[in-house]
Amino acid sequence: MKYERSVSICDGSATDLAGEIVAALSAASMVFKDDRDYSKRLVEAAERLFGAIPAKQGTYTMVDGCGKQARMLYNSTSYQDELAWGATWLFLATEDTNYLATATETFFSAKGNESSVDKGVVYWNNKLNAVEVIPIDTQTQFSGEFVFNLIFDICRFC
Repeated sequence: MKYERSVSICDGSATDLAGEIVAALSAASMVFKDDRDYSKRLVEAAERLFGAIPAKQGTYTMVDGCGKQARMLYNSTSYQDELAWGATWLFLATEDTNYLATATETFFSAKGNESSVDKGVVYWNNKLNAVEVIPIDTQTQFSGEFVFNLIFDICRFC
């Protein structure tokens, strides 16, 4: 690419961005589970990032230095759906029920604040309905192909 691209620097308030990255790393760790070292590095990175999400939470588009340019195209209205999304995928990757508890608590809190426009819709600004349909059953062993197809089917509508 032969044009200038600015770099955004996000402080600790980009919870929505962190949640998306945690979900992607967690899902990738499941897809690449046959490569144990790589899968482990992915899930460890997801856990470190999730653990680094500060008490001060918000959307990356609220901070000019982080998401000012994106605000016109992707003005995220909430961080809770991405936080629940990330915690759900981290639970699926690790089977650590602490992540499930966080996902559940965050989901119900976010569901109570969901706008009427977002109800029943899965898209870039609302992952709550996707969190509802992801099968959370610790007895089920997810294959990499299943996870890939699930991610593809859900995310093509985001």
